[in-house]
Amino acid sequence: MTKTNHFKGEVYDHFTDNHIYMALATARFFDNPSTKERLRAMGGTAAFHYEVAHWGNEELPVYGQPYATMQALSDNPKESIDTVNLALQVLTQKLHRLQTSAGASGRVMIKMEPIGSVMGPDRQGLQKGRATVGVALIAALSSAAVLYSTRDRSGEGGGRSPAPHQTTADTGPIRRARPPRLGARTTP
Repeated sequence: MTKTNHFKGEVYDHFTDNHIYMALATARFFDNPSTKERLRAMGGTAAFHYEVAHWGNEELPVYGQPYATMQALSDNPKESIDTVNLALQVLTQKLHRLQTSAGASGRVMIKMEPIGSVMGPDRQGLQKGRATVGVALIAALSSAAVLYSTRDRSGEGGGRSPAPHQTTADTGPIRRARPPRLGARTTP
């Protein structure tokens, strides 16, 4: 039970399992591809996400209250706020339809109530940092690839310096000494 202050005394809000199940049913509704298509057809062009709050972990979420978060992501702030407003409109209609089809009416119906106001649009600063790290990583990998592909391969000895050059007395062509064959036997 949560306590809220209204003008005439204190009011206690009690969340039953019905409230929690309704929040979870709504999450499944928004996770449905046809709902996402409906939002797009209505003009909601931003990427949309609806998640019911829980305590626990990803493997075992524990739902105790029917609080949910709606989020729309877009490069255009107007698109994101328009998508959230359309999703709130669709949510209200869906809650009403689910309950009236089950026979509920009047004061016993569950209603959606925003906590505070719609926040946003809010610039996502983390994305710029990720992009910078990504570009730096690509530059480092590209530099390493260029260095590897253009390295001097004349000293085929794994870090040894190449054999000294031998010249002839008449300043003929410079010839390199052949490296000794591995495993070759020499006889005295």
